[in-house]
Amino acid sequence: MFLSLPMFLTLFPMMGMITLLLQRKQFLMSLLALEILALALTLLALTNSTTMMYYMLIILPMAACEASIGLALLVNSTRQFGSDMLNNLTMSKW
Repeated sequence: MFLSLPMFLTLFPMMGMITLLLQRKQFLMSLLALEILALALTLLALTNSTTMMYYMLIILPMAACEASIGLALLVNSTRQFGSDMLNNLTMSKW
């Protein structure tokens, strides 16, 4: 099946949102879904204007820093709590 650019730009954020909703218990999948959403919004902004190329020079390094910080948090929480499940990260231990 061939996807045109408008269809792809419509489905890409939807895939990120669906992944975020379905995999909200695991920290790594939540981070990946947020990265997909950030990339989709950047691609949408880039296709709407040709002057957004300079915007990409700012957004892509920030996304790389965000990914590295997220992975550092994932490693830290996995070492401390033993898993990457988000329900282990709650402050209230009932």
